[in-house]
Amino acid sequence: MIVTMKITKFILMIIVSVLLLSGCRGERDEDFTSPEGTHTVTVQYDFVSRPGVYYNGQKIFDYEKPGFNEEAVFYVEWLSEDEFLLKYDDPSHDGKYAEEYTIKLK
Repeated sequence: MIVTMKITKFILMIIVSVLLLSGCRGERDEDFTSPEGTHTVTVQYDFVSRPGVYYNGQKIFDYEKPGFNEEAVFYVEWLSEDEFLLKYDDPSHDGKYAEEYTIKLK
């Protein structure tokens, strides 16, 4: 009976741990507004810092490469009211892994 209680407690601890960890998505959001303020895009990261870009609730860009070992930060540089660059350039790597993607809204 004591062994059964210990096994039950152990199984419950495992289940609780899995449930808690499954809720840890690691996502973070960052909003960028166009120069005239007519458009706002959201860059959302998953738990390995892969960005996805959302506009009006729809995903318009999905980063298809593998994730990063560290917390990567992409930023938006607006080219016009309807077009921007999604850029990554970690200064600690001297531009070795710089990336840039042109995204048009219309």
